[in-house]
Amino acid sequence: MSGQIVEIDSYLLPVVEVVEETHDALTVALEVPAEFAAEFDYRPGQFLTIAVPSDTHELAARCYSLSSSPHDGGPLRVTIKRTAEGYASNWIADNLKPGHSLRVLPPAGIFTPKDLDDDLLLFAGGSGVTPIMSITRTALAHGSGRIVVFYANRDEKSVIFAREFAELAAMHPDRLLVVHWLESVQGLPTQDQLKAFAAQFSSYDAFCCGPGPFMKSVSLALRELEFPRERRHQEKFVSLAGNPFGDGFSVDTVEYEVGASDADGA
Repeated sequence: MSGQIVEIDSYLLPVVEVVEETHDALTVALEVPAEFAAEFDYRPGQFLTIAVPSDTHELAARCYSLSSSPHDGGPLRVTIKRTAEGYASNWIADNLKPGHSLRVLPPAGIFTPKDLDDDLLLFAGGSGVTPIMSITRTALAHGSGRIVVFYANRDEKSVIFAREFAELAAMHPDRLLVVHWLESVQGLPTQDQLKAFAAQFSSYDAFCCGPGPFMKSVSLALRELEFPRERRHQEKFVSLAGNPFGDGFSVDTVEYEVGASDADGA
């Protein structure tokens, strides 16, 4: 399908809620009209591509992972963290309010468990927790396997979904283990430390999302432990080449450039 040009329909979805998660992260809830329900059916770990107004009078396209579970029955939720040079994330944080609308593309991505009954080892760094939370919520509600979350952050105030993880762990003590790693206390997690942690769960399917150096360390640790290639998954976003809300956008670009990528080189 390489190079095939198709028209990708976009949809205008109303914002029904904006929730402050931390001092620099927020969750945006988008209502899906009943007539578009089929187009927005999604799997845990997928993302939305959102159009944000830009200074050039064109739309800036950005991809944000869904933090909601497809089985929640509520609105779609994307969790967004401000970045110093991030035009789109800052525009959303500064301007978006309930009653506004956003133009979005249907859910996409392959950073999804094949079987919710599998045991899952989930690594998250910072705002990379967004798809990890979606997977955790869904697997707990509709799967039977054990779930281990290793969640690295700068400090305690930076932990997104701290309360939700605590509540889920209390509700599912036999199935969910959440380990918080704080740079302010423990320093950055090293490859050897990640390897020692992952070695306890060598039969699990591993998923990782976070900053590049963090994902690289996790990937190398898993390789050293000889995790099979089919059980190592990374979410990797690359800047979009072209405007997916314009004409003549290539399908292979959408899937490769911004799709979830098992791109750790093997």
